[in-house]
Amino acid sequence: MYKQDYSKYLSNNNNRKKTPKDWMKLVWVWTKLILFVFIIVSMLWGCVQMYQPQYTVNTVTDMAGNKIYSPGVSFEIIIKSLGDWSSKTHWFKIDDKTGELKEYSFNPISSWGQAFTVTSSPFYGFFVYPLAWLLVSFISLFSSHSDGRLNPQSASYGVAAIFAIFFTSIIIRGITLAFTWKTQLNQEKMQGLQAKQAEIQEKYKNSSDPSAKQKQQMELMSLYKREGISPMSSIATSFLSMPFLFAMFAVVRATHALKVATVGQITLVEVPFEQLKQGNWIYLTLIVIYLPLQIVSMMLPMILQMFKKKPKLESEQQKKARKKQLIMQIVFMVVFLFVVFNIASGVAIYWIFSSTFQIIQTLTFHFLKETKVTRMKKKRDKQIEKNKTIAAKISSETKNKK
Repeated sequence: MYKQDYSKYLSNNNNRKKTPKDWMKLVWVWTKLILFVFIIVSMLWGCVQMYQPQYTVNTVTDMAGNKIYSPGVSFEIIIKSLGDWSSKTHWFKIDDKTGELKEYSFNPISSWGQAFTVTSSPFYGFFVYPLAWLLVSFISLFSSHSDGRLNPQSASYGVAAIFAIFFTSIIIRGITLAFTWKTQLNQEKMQGLQAKQAEIQEKYKNSSDPSAKQKQQMELMSLYKREGISPMSSIATSFLSMPFLFAMFAVVRATHALKVATVGQITLVEVPFEQLKQGNWIYLTLIVIYLPLQIVSMMLPMILQMFKKKPKLESEQQKKARKKQLIMQIVFMVVFLFVVFNIASGVAIYWIFSSTFQIIQTLTFHFLKETKVTRMKKKRDKQIEKNKTIAAKISSETKNKK
């Protein structure tokens, strides 16, 4: 029976002494692993925590006259050092069922330390508050102030909020790209890999023999190794962007400077679906802009892969793999469309920017790779011509000696 040999991972490369470069690579790998585990644990912790009773209040009207939706709205982030200031942290509301007068209040968070102590949450401390501080910093930078405070009534405030989301999405994209650089380089290769993977799986589909399953696994691992791709890299890429997305949900709903922001007739804290039911069709523009961008960002790698390869006959397995991939993409698009209808408008705007950057990133990596292949081909052709010239010269000198 086949037995995996792990000694190559434990050996010291034939007793070769590790260079500083080797140690740096090792440290970087472990750093990414530890950060990845921390991010996933914090995200799961924060998601569960936001649905607990002490983190959630019912739908009420905030100080700007807007409705606030759970989860995660019982804490309000008020960054006074950046000019944000909230004059109201509680209000009264008559319960529709009991008729009782109930008091709702926010636990204001105005410092990074309070983000940990008030919420007792690493998710709020490491993701939500820094993201809120970054967004409010950009709003403070681009908008006007009145008596040292942010002025939500100024004409520049809504535009400043859009710029804040724009630059924040760039920074988030840069952070995730730093940890998924190799995966992005191999994005197109991953598309072609799925068809080959489907062929191997089809080959052993009707086999229940354990040895056949091991051979299938060996062939798959050999395919990954030959293509230089880690099967877990694409999964890690998806997970790394999720904490920032969940943090953005909490930021838009909990940060006072964003809750009072209005762009034209669109309020960032409002949910498009709820507003469309009330006849505010201006919110439909978010969907009209977001949908084509999301479709292109998800389908672009597949489209580029199709144009890159020369036309050829596909096997039945490759056709099935391509069809399955297309169905999955459509399912994801439907899910994303449903979600964007039911999230705060500020998050929808963040997704619009994020999808745009994803398209630019995919095209950039594609053309960089194409340019690299072209350079390598020219270099190889030049070397071949040089070898031919040397061979001809040697042949000529040999003939002259004779």
